[in-house]
Amino acid sequence: MIFLLYLLMTSATQESDARSHSLRYFRLGVSDANQGIPEFISVGYVDSHPITSYDSEKRQKLPQASWMEENLESDHWEKYTQLLRGWQQAFKVELKTLQNYYNHTGGFHIYQRMIGCELLEDGSATGFLQYAYDGKDFIIFNKDSLSWIALDNVARLTKQAWETNWNELRYQKNWLETECIAWLKKFLNFGNDTLQRTESPLLRGNCKKSSTGITILTCRAYGFYPPEITMTWIKNGELITQESEYGDILPNGDGTYQTWISIEIDSQSKDHYSCQVEHNDFLKVLHVPVESKSTPFVEIVSGLTITALFLIGLGIFFYRRKQSGLKEASYVPTPVK
Repeated sequence: MIFLLYLLMTSATQESDARSHSLRYFRLGVSDANQGIPEFISVGYVDSHPITSYDSEKRQKLPQASWMEENLESDHWEKYTQLLRGWQQAFKVELKTLQNYYNHTGGFHIYQRMIGCELLEDGSATGFLQYAYDGKDFIIFNKDSLSWIALDNVARLTKQAWETNWNELRYQKNWLETECIAWLKKFLNFGNDTLQRTESPLLRGNCKKSSTGITILTCRAYGFYPPEITMTWIKNGELITQESEYGDILPNGDGTYQTWISIEIDSQSKDHYSCQVEHNDFLKVLHVPVESKSTPFVEIVSGLTITALFLIGLGIFFYRRKQSGLKEASYVPTPVK
């Protein structure tokens, strides 16, 4: 995965009025714009919903949700267009600096930034800011200590330079703790009908036999919202969990999610397997026959807009279900006091 960001989702079913919500902005700079990707891209998301976009070709910050366009005046878009044009130039300079530090004089290189915050079910909040270079986490902001966590020797040079600017450190801390949360609450109010809706999953079963005598049963759920979902296998009428493998909960690009669960069984097995799926008030059991055939499954992805290119190219904010029910993240979250 290019940008290290896993949000491990609880496996318990959640009520519609007790969801976590997040606001995230992703920025990407590339060293060679001839690869079909603009030199600079910035996209914003509330949960899995794209809300804003900017790229170095259009050079305008644009709304990606009707409820954003309807509630924000033109001066808002113009103000942040000017800011992003500045970020475009800054990213170009910073990427060139990193190429020099790493002695990367040629080739295709990428520089990424992710910043955002999350409101959790219990009312607490987290804030996070980090950078990546060529697909690896590079430097992470710790707002509690007003310092940067360097992940390699080159990042230590950046850390030394950035930590001399005390005003910038305090600004970033304030943005994560106050401004980001305020914007998130405002956007949640704008898009309440969309963000608080429920869409039940569609299910598809799949059976694939290998030459080694192992049969893999897969159950896929797609087109559901919100992302919290529980999938389990039923063997001869009894729930089983220890033998299952779980897929990431991935955003489709149209505001819904998809995921899967699989299990390996003996090809000669006479047992009966079914997939049980719980999502809000939705409960369904799908029987998956142990037969040597495969049912086609088509992942739902919206049109290849610049935002979709960013998602596909970077593989950002994958969700993974954690059976223990604990919520974790591979960024460094720090609670808002």
